[in-house]
Amino acid sequence: MKGFIDKRGTPDSSKIKGMVREKYDMQELWQDAASTCVECGACNLICPTCHCFLLFDEKRGIHPIRSRIWDSCLYKSFARVAGGANPRKHLHERMRNRFDKKFNFFPEVIGKFACTGCGRCIEACAGDIDIREVLKGVVEGKWKKPPHD
Repeated sequence: MKGFIDKRGTPDSSKIKGMVREKYDMQELWQDAASTCVECGACNLICPTCHCFLLFDEKRGIHPIRSRIWDSCLYKSFARVAGGANPRKHLHERMRNRFDKKFNFFPEVIGKFACTGCGRCIEACAGDIDIREVLKGVVEGKWKKPPHD
């Protein structure tokens, strides 16, 4: 595993720790990372650590029913609140939030990254976004999408 990680140039956890917070305001980095995202949510929906859901009420016949469905932090409507305000109306802000939660929030709260390293998000991504490449960019302070092989 170590050899594979070294071959790809994927930063190890000690280099990643704290870097998303440090690079949080680097708008260009997050815009580059989100540049090919099509907001399909596949990365979130296939991820074994993503757990966000949407609660909604509907009426079936005369009875109201509260339902819960999977949601994705990359969907435009994800952070929208009452009155239509959206604190993350831009895609790069939602991409940044995804990385912040996985590599900053969870380590602070439970002491572990919310990423298993399984690569499902890479395989599912219609925009060809590789989480390993984005993390390299976060550590290096810049990221330009590498050319497709």
